[in-house]
Amino acid sequence: MLSLLPILSLLAAICHPVAAAPATGTAPGHPGIELTYDRPLGQVAQYRMSLEARGEQRSLGERLPVRWKAQFELVEEVVAKGTDGTLWLRVSTRHLEVTDSAGTLAGGMPARWPTLQVRLTPRGELIDVSPAIGEPDPGPRERALASLMMQPGAIVLPVGRVQVGEEWTYESGGIRQTSRLLTVAASGGDEVARIATTGSSPLALDEASPALGLTTRLTGRVQQESEVDLLVAQGLVARHRGEMHLETKSQVALDLPDGPGPFEMETDLRVTFDVQLIAIDGQPVEPR
Repeated sequence: MLSLLPILSLLAAICHPVAAAPATGTAPGHPGIELTYDRPLGQVAQYRMSLEARGEQRSLGERLPVRWKAQFELVEEVVAKGTDGTLWLRVSTRHLEVTDSAGTLAGGMPARWPTLQVRLTPRGELIDVSPAIGEPDPGPRERALASLMMQPGAIVLPVGRVQVGEEWTYESGGIRQTSRLLTVAASGGDEVARIATTGSSPLALDEASPALGLTTRLTGRVQQESEVDLLVAQGLVARHRGEMHLETKSQVALDLPDGPGPFEMETDLRVTFDVQLIAIDGQPVEPR
C-alpha cells in the first residue's frame, strides 16, 4: 500500500480533467473563446500516459532512491449526461509497462485497477467518484484511488470567455493556479486551445481497513507546471504534458494490542509526464 500511494497521487492529479469553481478571468460577454468539457453521450476516449520519476523515499533513517518509468492506458466512457450537462464517466486504467530499478513501484502495483464512475459538471467541477456499477466491493487500494481522485488537480478552466494571451487565477482550499491561454489554432480540422498552467495543491488520504486493523494517513503537496491541448469543439483533452514535484508524508498504524508502533515514510519525487489521446470511439487519433 505505501509504495502505491505516490502513483495513486499522480493519477489523481494528472489523468482526470478536474476543474471548475469560478476563476477570475474575462467578464461574461467579453469577446474570446469559451472553454468547457462538453462531451457527447457514449463517447469513448482512450489515452496513453507516460511517467518518468526520480527522487527518494525516506523511512527509519534510511534513504531509498526512486527511479522508474511507467506507461498506462486510460479509457473514459461517457455513460450518462444530465439535462444541465453533468457528465457521468466510466474510467478504467491498466498499466502497460513498468521499469523500476529499486522495486518501489512494481512491487506495489495492483494486479487489477478498479473501474470507477466519475461525475463532473460541464466545466469540469468534480462532484463525486465511486466504484462503477458491477465492480466488487472496494478494498483499501480501490478506496485510496477513489479518495485521491477527489483531490483537486489538473487545469482549472475559467467561467466566461478568454482571449489569447489572457490569464486567469484560481484559489480555493489551499489550491492556487495561474493559467494562460497561449494559442488557439486549427490542427487536423480541429480548433485546439493550448493552455499553460503553474500551480500547487494539497493531497490528503485517511484510509482504514478494519479487517486488517490497519490505518493509513497521508498528507502532501503537488507543484505542477504543464501545458494542455484542448479540442475546443469536442471539449476533450488531446494532450497534457509537464512536470510535477510531489512531496508526501504517510503513516501506517496497526490497531492491535501487541502491534508495532506507527510506521512513517516520506516521499519526494520529480515526475515528468505526457498524456496523449490515441483514439476516440475506436478510431485512432493523430499524435499532437
